[in-house]
Amino acid sequence: MFLAMPLLAACQPQEGRINLNADEKFIISKGTWDYYQKYLQDVGGGARGAFVVSEDGYYATYSYCSAAQACYYNINYSSEALKNCTSDGYKCIVFAKDSDIIVDYAVAE
Repeated sequence: MFLAMPLLAACQPQEGRINLNADEKFIISKGTWDYYQKYLQDVGGGARGAFVVSEDGYYATYSYCSAAQACYYNINYSSEALKNCTSDGYKCIVFAKDSDIIVDYAVAE
């Protein structure tokens, strides 16, 4: 089963890249962090997926396969999530692949 889920996390980056200085972190909202925790529940137990976040850190969406053994390894979940983000009018970066965060980040207070 393939699912894609959007969120306006309280109320826009490219494939895992954002222009930050070496000492800067990508800042995400608390709502986005909470939504990431839901994503982790969905991809728990070996499921595959990708979680993307808008450049401003307030919007997030993800795409995943819920059944680990039935997930196809040739599906690019990052591309699917980025397409969803773009169709919702945002520019996003890949924040996590499967359960691994791939950007240096901090949660806004």
